[in-house]
Amino acid sequence: MNKKVSTIIASIVAISLLSLGIFYFSIRSSGAEISKLEAENIITSQYPGSIHGEVEKDETHGYFHAIIDHKGKAYDIQIDENTGKVLNLKELSISVDDDSTHESKEKKEKEQKADSNNDKENQQSEKEVIITKAKARALALEQFEGTIEELELDKDDGRMVYEVQLVKGEDEADITIDAFTGEVIYKDIERDNDD
Repeated sequence: MNKKVSTIIASIVAISLLSLGIFYFSIRSSGAEISKLEAENIITSQYPGSIHGEVEKDETHGYFHAIIDHKGKAYDIQIDENTGKVLNLKELSISVDDDSTHESKEKKEKEQKADSNNDKENQQSEKEVIITKAKARALALEQFEGTIEELELDKDDGRMVYEVQLVKGEDEADITIDAFTGEVIYKDIERDNDD
């Protein structure tokens, strides 16, 4: 009988230690930083265009930073080093076409970083995205014919999106459009069936 009790107690202790080890490992791994290559892959998979120069890590503020060249325009993007989420995406007032402007770009980037760090919420506006409200409206109407009840620019999972609500009679649609690429990310259409 004592052998069975000893075996049960030993099993409980072993399971407890194993559970604590798994819990500890999951906590440690959840705070792991993404690599420079992973940050580059996040940028290239979510946004068109090419990365101008290299992805750089800002140790002070905890994010990766890159300049994207898309159709002759330059965009500044910041990726959180822990989560991989897009923290900020802004259109720069300069074009990316040669290395002679690289020094002035770096100066403007530093000024913009300082400005964005002072603004805790990093409010973004329609000027900082490629797709305008008019284009988002047209894209939404391609997905669902109706009347637009609401159209707003919002940040969703670190990504700037247009959230559009449309109505046609009793039918309703919610559509989410990437404000940088114009891609329809989400579409939910509710139809009222009078059967």
